[in-house]
Amino acid sequence: MATTVFVMAHKFFVQPQDPTFKTVFVGANGKPDITPGCLRDDAGDDNISDLNAYFSELTGIYWVWKNYPGQENIGVCHYRRYFSDDSLNKLTSPQLDKILEKYDLITSKDIPTEPTYRESFARAHNVADLDAVGDTIKRIYPEYGMSFDEVMAGHDQYFGNLFVMPRKLFDEYCEWMFTILMETMPAIDMTGYNAYQQRVYGFLTENLPLVYIKARRLRNYESQVVYTSEKAETSEAILAMTELLHQKKTHEAKEMLTQIISLRPEVALVTSDLRGNVEFTKQILFIKDHDEQAGKDNFFTQEYDLQKLINYYKECFLALSHLSNGDTIGDSEKKHLKDTGFDMFAANVIMSNDPSERFGRKPLDREKVAHRIGEVCIQEV
Repeated sequence: MATTVFVMAHKFFVQPQDPTFKTVFVGANGKPDITPGCLRDDAGDDNISDLNAYFSELTGIYWVWKNYPGQENIGVCHYRRYFSDDSLNKLTSPQLDKILEKYDLITSKDIPTEPTYRESFARAHNVADLDAVGDTIKRIYPEYGMSFDEVMAGHDQYFGNLFVMPRKLFDEYCEWMFTILMETMPAIDMTGYNAYQQRVYGFLTENLPLVYIKARRLRNYESQVVYTSEKAETSEAILAMTELLHQKKTHEAKEMLTQIISLRPEVALVTSDLRGNVEFTKQILFIKDHDEQAGKDNFFTQEYDLQKLINYYKECFLALSHLSNGDTIGDSEKKHLKDTGFDMFAANVIMSNDPSERFGRKPLDREKVAHRIGEVCIQEV
């Protein structure tokens, strides 16, 4: 059986040429097509396109559920996120079909969370909304209540409402999910929510596939996901920081980035900040602002080119990683870092916000680093 993957998009993008993929323009109500021949979530009598500001890609999923007649396997991805093989090539219909011969559905890979999923959600959104979903599930689908609690207390996280399912399972899942959302709507109070937080229903459903999988004991294949671009807001944040540093406005840049992350926390997520530049810049600005106010003279205070600062930050981290792993560090690297004023304050900031995961390395062993820190780092003045 063939698979059709519906690509949810809210703006123009370069579409995959493979016929596996069909573009769905979400939030299309009252707007011109983003690309010729695209499907629109406002087509037909049964659509929720006007709820896109609150439902995000779910308005496209709803449209497929209610309006697309095909009975093949149904996939959902985003204009910049696609299921892929380990070489980051997009999975096409024959490959997806083959996986579904052995599994009930395909999801994105689990992203483990250090806190519980509920605690992780609470850091970025109003957790009362998530609790309201749980109350609805326990009221109208009590057989799913235990699985919901298990997912909330667990450390597994899916993202983006990305999946591929046989049409029958897709219809069953959509019936379940949208019933829960519509029943929960009266309990959601969005007073004071900004445009980002108003996308609450999209956030609330990201881990519902896991609840569904656990409750029904489905076999899911966790697929690699390839990103074709960074999130636009992430790139815009870096451009803004670059310009402010060019004007030598370090403190203003630090305050602005803090505000951006507070209002739009997704810009710093691994799934949006593909190169880690927002995370690195946040630490760099913290160090740079502190050192400028302390009157220090080092690379962080002297340099205002953000890319050069990011490269230097990476050098500092790699040195700490070598110390942590017990590796030998060359004399030239030691001299370079000491000559550029790498000190204990900067080292402690990096270790406290350990970016090892961004580099695919083991977490820093702070005890080992502390034992050898004098090799690369000058002492506090």
